[in-house]
Amino acid sequence: MDMGHKEIAEIYRNLQETPPLLRLDVYPSQFAPVFVADSPLPQYAQWGFDGPYGKQLLINARAETVDRKPFFAADFARRRCAIPCSAFYEWEEKDKHLFASAKGEALYLAGFCKEQDNERFVVLTKPAAPPVDKYHCRVPALLDKADVAEYLCDERFALEALFYDNVELTTVY
Repeated sequence: MDMGHKEIAEIYRNLQETPPLLRLDVYPSQFAPVFVADSPLPQYAQWGFDGPYGKQLLINARAETVDRKPFFAADFARRRCAIPCSAFYEWEEKDKHLFASAKGEALYLAGFCKEQDNERFVVLTKPAAPPVDKYHCRVPALLDKADVAEYLCDERFALEALFYDNVELTTVY
């Protein structure tokens, strides 16, 4: 995730806590701002859940099955979050490709949180559409800014919103 954007900078200014480490790019296991239903202000959460049985870090969950997978369903139902960013990367072999809003707006990735040793989040993904599908088979589920509050508060709406394609993307590189 890329955090270099005017709206994203404002989100960082509104955080009530000291940033764990301020970076333009956020990688799995690092902290990023997230919006949750019970607070109008963003908070920090760490990207990735400890997998079941102490296995690898889980950074994504499939939108198609999130409400049915025992490891994810309860947290998705109660602890959805929106992760603001200016762009995101998808990898093709060893080449990374950057995608951003075609309108130059901030992006909001759909996700959900889990309390482990601290607040953590994963990003929900869905099958990729153009322009991402040229490079990768999955894409983060993107929320229109106007849908973020309803996504956070209404599970039925959230399950539908994961598959809306109302955020137009452009390939930056």
